[in-house]
Amino acid sequence: MTMHNYLPDLGPIMAPQLPEHLIFWEYCAKRELRFQCCIECTQWRHPPAPICPHCGSMKVKWKIAPTRAELFSYTVVHHASSPLLCEHVPYNIAIVSFPDLGDIRIVSNVLDIAPKDLQIGMPLKLVWQEQAPERVVPLFMSET
Repeated sequence: MTMHNYLPDLGPIMAPQLPEHLIFWEYCAKRELRFQCCIECTQWRHPPAPICPHCGSMKVKWKIAPTRAELFSYTVVHHASSPLLCEHVPYNIAIVSFPDLGDIRIVSNVLDIAPKDLQIGMPLKLVWQEQAPERVVPLFMSET
């Protein structure tokens, strides 16, 4: 599902630092949220890395994440860090977890919900926002 823009396009924050980061964003451009999974020890990992932090293996497979997640933590921003964001406060910055994937978490936003209605543990579903051509970001909406 592709949604309207939650926040304005501020352009890329920075270029991916590792080839694995670029691979993650290439999958996102295809609207596929994928995380690395070690072939040797079967541990999921994010952010992407060239070597498994659990066993040291370099053997990895990119697996599709579930479209269902939950709100692990969040903050509500009331003071814009950029003039481009002034019209959008308050907005949330969320840490989203995937209980079926162990400790995998991703920083994102929860759309279409008032800050007072955010609740730790609330069920979320994955949606996509196209910020610019080939710059697609994973976002989430409440399932309730």
